[in-house]
Amino acid sequence: MQCLQCNKKYCLSFVPIFQQLKTEEIMELSHIVTHKTYKKGEVIFLAGDVNNHLFVVHKGTVKITHISEDGREQVVRIIQAGDFFGELSLFRSSPLNSNAEAIELTEVCILQGHTFKDILTNIPSLQFNMLNQLSERLEKAEFQLSQLSNQDVGQRLATFLLQCSQNSGNEAFELPINKTDAASMLGTSRETLSRKLSFFQRKGYITVSARQIRICNRNALQALLS
Repeated sequence: MQCLQCNKKYCLSFVPIFQQLKTEEIMELSHIVTHKTYKKGEVIFLAGDVNNHLFVVHKGTVKITHISEDGREQVVRIIQAGDFFGELSLFRSSPLNSNAEAIELTEVCILQGHTFKDILTNIPSLQFNMLNQLSERLEKAEFQLSQLSNQDVGQRLATFLLQCSQNSGNEAFELPINKTDAASMLGTSRETLSRKLSFFQRKGYITVSARQIRICNRNALQALLS
């Protein structure tokens, strides 16, 4: 469905990289957007695919994964509403090196790549927003690598829970991914993750009910990182 033909005519204005753009700039972008809905578990693209689009999550959640040489899936990033993906292959004109899968019912805005790059050259504020978002993403990736090298599983889990709380703006939140994917992202097994969550709960740091988490002792979690 074309952006201008649906009831999400101005949905791009709610996406961080498109915020503060002029109305006419948003309208120009709207002409090159289509909307697609993906079911839970539906693949958006696979490593090796040729990509000429920028994908923006309007609603829902997408996981970005790599497959290791021994066939294991490694979750490298979680994309939620307002974030974009597919940019590396778009700007480098190379095949995709990762997989993208909807992990719940997800609506995606898909921008035509060639036209988007042409528009990008004429909107300095959009260029800045893209660079800012990519810089933040690189910083997070470097931090994640540092975590895997220097922190144990308990510390990585504490960091993850604190970040989830910050993203939700609340001490109580729902894990954005299931425990299997969370374990993959934290570089551990589901069994180890479950044991650590149970340990944190026994210590009074958190309460756990399925994917619902409440942080009860933020200071204790932060102390694990010092």
